Amino acid sequence: MKPIKSNRNITIGMRVVVVLFLLLTAGESFAQKVDVDFDKDVDFSKYRTYAFTEGTPTPVTLTNQRIEKAIEAQLAAKGLTRVESYADLMVVFHCAVTERTRFSTRNLDGWGWGPGWGWGRGWRRWGGGGTEITEVEQIPVGTLIVDIGDSSTKRYIWRGTATKTISSKSDKNAKVIDNVMKKMFEKFPPQVRR
Repeated sequence: MKPIKSNRNITIGMRVVVVLFLLLTAGESFAQKVDVDFDKDVDFSKYRTYAFTEGTPTPVTLTNQRIEKAIEAQLAAKGLTRVESYADLMVVFHCAVTERTRFSTRNLDGWGWGPGWGWGRGWRRWGGGGTEITEVEQIPVGTLIVDIGDSSTKRYIWRGTATKTISSKSDKNAKVIDNVMKKMFEKFPPQVRR
């Protein structure tokens, strides 16, 4: 008599594949994202000075100071000088916090090694069934936009946008701000090929 093949192994394998896929895509959706755009008709080499103008800061004063300091460090590294008036460039930053929903499902019992059916006797089965619980978590995600405009033409010429999850630890957020700014300004000023 032929043994009856079980679809159980296929089902378990499919569940593992689905869980891995969800974990990988969830990691990607909450990863740091930085984009830059600029006016390709502008000669960025003519600018020497900049000043900050008011944008949309966060409610957290220290975070705003960290953002401003990080922008200042990046622009100073590019040879630009901060002035209080008659600046070539105006720099403004905008912050927003949204929430993304993350679902995590875990099995409370019934999966793992234990007594039962399988190949042979004893503790050899990969179990199935049981109770699952899905937890819903709201993850705060910060968006930071840095706009740079030409003071004489009153036109924006460069924009950097960054999106990243926000930690509950301020020192971790401070490091994220520095890293985001480095990535955002790594190709500033843009080299326009004519």
